Order: sequence, then structure tokens, then C-alpha cells
Amino acid sequence: MKPEERNRGIAILRGVFWFGAVADGLIAIEWYLISLGLVDISVHPSFFVGEGSSFRYAMSIGAMFMMGWAVLLYWGSRSPLERSGLLLITAVFLFLATISDYVVFGSMFTVGQTLLGSAVKLSLVAIFLASFIYSARIRE
Repeated sequence: MKPEERNRGIAILRGVFWFGAVADGLIAIEWYLISLGLVDISVHPSFFVGEGSSFRYAMSIGAMFMMGWAVLLYWGSRSPLERSGLLLITAVFLFLATISDYVVFGSMFTVGQTLLGSAVKLSLVAIFLASFIYSARIRE
């Protein structure tokens, strides 16, 4: 692979890491605001609406973990080839979350919520998995 192609590939990988970091960071902020009761909106991407102090507490814990993942993806962007395994881990866990949403929590969602949430997550799985595979090509 030519140096300019390799540099462009690294820039693409860095962009994918940044995309994930920004998306997770925004979701973390959204969830934290929900947990504080400062906003009354549904949880994306399934548009689930929860209520009560237990739900708000769970959202605060989820927000902290989501922000942690955002920081981890940002860290990956600093050396995208060396840390491309994070893209695979992200894809695997998003896929498992999609299955969990359907199998474990499916009764909580409408058909539309399940389809929309699954479509968003599976699209992200495809992006992260394709980027991980692409990183192997760049390394050659």
C-alpha cells in the first residue's frame, strides 16, 4: 500500500473512532440529564421511556459507562491502527446489546422501537466491523 493510501486509511479509521466517541459522549450526556430529571425525553435509539428513581439511578450508571467508552474510543483515535481491536470489541458488544434488547427486554418495547433500535445498532456494528477489517488491510 502506498504511503498516501495508508495515511488516508489511518485518517478514515481515526474518523470512525471519533464518530463513536462523539456519539457515545452525546448519549452519555443525554442519559445523565435524564438521570438528573433535567430533561424528560425518551432514551435513544429505541425511544424507550422509563420512570422512577430506580430508572434514573440506572441511567446515571449507564451514563458513566457510556462516557467511559467514549473516552476509550477517543484514546483509540490517537493510534487507530494499534488500537483497532477496540472497533471489534465495540462491534461485538453492540451486536450482543441488540440480541439482549430483543431476547431479554423485548416485551418492554413496541415493534417499532425494536426495529429502530436494532437498525441503528446493527448499522453501527457494520461500520465498526468493516473498519476493523479495513485496519488489517492497512497494516499489510
